[in-house]
Amino acid sequence: MKIDRRFLLRGTCQGALAVMGLPFLDCFLDSKGEALAATGRPLPTRFNTFFFGLGLTSQLWIPKTAGKEWEMTSQLKPLEPYRAKLNVFSGLRIPLDDNPNYQHWSGAAAAATGISPTKDKEFDSKTIDQQIADVISHGARFKSVSASSAGDPKQSYSSLGGANKLPAEPSPLSLYTRLFGPGFQDPTKEDWKPDPQVLVQQSVLSVVADNRKRVMQNLGPADRARMDQYFTSVREAELQLAAELQRPEIQANVTIPSAPAEMVCNNALPNLRNVTPLMARLGALALATDQTRVFNLSISEPGSQIFVPGDSLGYHQTTHEEPTDPGLGYQPRVAQYNVDMMELFAMLLKELDAVSEGDGTVLDHSLVFAFTDQSNARIHAVDGLPIFVAGGACGRMKTGYHIAGDNSAVSRVGLTIQKAMGVSLDVWGKGSMEVKQPYTDLLA
Repeated sequence: MKIDRRFLLRGTCQGALAVMGLPFLDCFLDSKGEALAATGRPLPTRFNTFFFGLGLTSQLWIPKTAGKEWEMTSQLKPLEPYRAKLNVFSGLRIPLDDNPNYQHWSGAAAAATGISPTKDKEFDSKTIDQQIADVISHGARFKSVSASSAGDPKQSYSSLGGANKLPAEPSPLSLYTRLFGPGFQDPTKEDWKPDPQVLVQQSVLSVVADNRKRVMQNLGPADRARMDQYFTSVREAELQLAAELQRPEIQANVTIPSAPAEMVCNNALPNLRNVTPLMARLGALALATDQTRVFNLSISEPGSQIFVPGDSLGYHQTTHEEPTDPGLGYQPRVAQYNVDMMELFAMLLKELDAVSEGDGTVLDHSLVFAFTDQSNARIHAVDGLPIFVAGGACGRMKTGYHIAGDNSAVSRVGLTIQKAMGVSLDVWGKGSMEVKQPYTDLLA
């Protein structure tokens, strides 16, 4: 069976030809190669991530006491309204083993995968959101959705592994269009019915099934692996289409707003303050209407280029060039940027907590994992990374605690999160970051 770049999977659908293209394969190259009201089922537990660059100032964010009675610190003050629904983790380490400390990458990748990265700008496994999505997203329209407040689709920390990231929606309008644009059927409406186009798309996927089996028999190992990954995505598309044929069962009383206007999305802090709450609100509505159960929001890249207009250095350069105030013992301008980041994080929590659902809110029925790339950006340190987990996971996670540093690997938080999310695993991480003991005191 000859396969070339023009080859298509073919079948017939209602008497018409149905075709599907293939991903780019090695064989195309030359030898040189380049609880719900209707059913009584419990509400789904959702998962969210929030990424912010450059960490926080240790003297100003780490509470001095552990347990439930920890005192609110100056840099965490924006999170005060959500203290009872928040867990703060300090003093966790990222053992690098024999790998380099890739500046502005090792911390972020290790927190997201439980593995110290072996290559710069690459993940050594699926990120935690995708591992959780594999378990909780069956029946939702989208397996996961990511958004970037700064307008860069590459500012996504969601990946199936390697250098590829699942792209982020770069504006509130693009996020709205994906979630509530063509193909969306509002589950709050009594006259709900599936989009007829979904039936056609589902038929197309079905009729090429036999053809794709024959294709697999004629491929080498590398192309077979690539096609396996491709057909995994096809299968996810099939599941998405099947989900779109079923009316989502929801308990939240929400109204889908009109599409937002075009907005300026970049690294300027005033624009981030405008965009982030809208992104967060759309994400909360997507969770409440079961469009997705995994929502990822980033406000910057690692090594954040956020800036305040008029500041000639910006956040990143300020971490390296601002002198430490001898009286304060820290960099005051950096410290203010740190607070700004916590204010943006609070905007996500506010929107999740604003959507009432059942006996609580979307935040109560979610977990939010907030992480960063550095503990001390001036020297690119990664031990003691600021880590936050918010939300009660439908009662599976106890909240309101400061877990003081015991020098555990940061992957212990990831294992605890996955246990709360119902992922069946006894160990998470690799090398010195492999952990078997979650924070059992936090698991309800």
